[in-house]
Amino acid sequence: MPLSHLADWYVPAELQALYTESGLTYGQIGAKLGVSVRTIGNYLTGETRPKLAMAAKFAEVCGATEKRTEFLIHVISQMDHGRIVSDLEERNIFIIERAEATYGEFWKWEPWYIPGPLQIERYHMEALAGQDERPMQQWPRKLRRQIMILRRNPAPTMRFLVGLNALQPLAQWEWGEDQFKKLLEFDRMPNCEIRVLEGLHRGVEHSFEIYAPAEMAKAGPAFVYVEALDQSRHIEESIKIDMYHGRVNKMWSFGTRFGGRLDDWVH
Repeated sequence: MPLSHLADWYVPAELQALYTESGLTYGQIGAKLGVSVRTIGNYLTGETRPKLAMAAKFAEVCGATEKRTEFLIHVISQMDHGRIVSDLEERNIFIIERAEATYGEFWKWEPWYIPGPLQIERYHMEALAGQDERPMQQWPRKLRRQIMILRRNPAPTMRFLVGLNALQPLAQWEWGEDQFKKLLEFDRMPNCEIRVLEGLHRGVEHSFEIYAPAEMAKAGPAFVYVEALDQSRHIEESIKIDMYHGRVNKMWSFGTRFGGRLDDWVH
């Protein structure tokens, strides 16, 4: 069976992102790693894949966090061993960050919570208390994702489908109106729409996300992202992507356009 095309895209995309964020030149990175400028260029284009130790040092030189480095090494390790990189042992949030930064279209279905990039800090810190293992450490990542999406030009096509159950608890929090306003802010963005889905829909009790390149040059292959209790995974098979896309389109047709006031949604 072939290796994951998504993982094959992710490694050079992540190295390119680290290089851009570092502010260093090819020459400066190469000097610290003891390799040529050409070698650095080949890493960033995907012409060659760095060995584990080299990738770890590259990430360190560029200022990557420990978790970010660990995930990059995890992906490369699985690829080096010729295994399918799909059901990763680590959360795929770093792949999601790269997709949000480069893909031209994405759909997010979340039945119980406000989607991560749409959250305000107090929602993350208080409404999710006890669910996020390290809320203080995790918030900067969510904020970074949010800012990155808001600054994209041209803006990607974004469709957020949120369960009514995700909105109703906002009424009990003093900052609920602030979270509602953040949703309105996103809904007013070019190419972005939020809809609210009421009731249960068989087979879609759990959240999932669909990412499509939509002619964006730096995007990777289309995929679906699904989270489970013990891990997260991405799905690349076209027939399964079509199945998820068909389901979210059907739910979308039943959804109500977001807007108005919080009181309109809380009864």
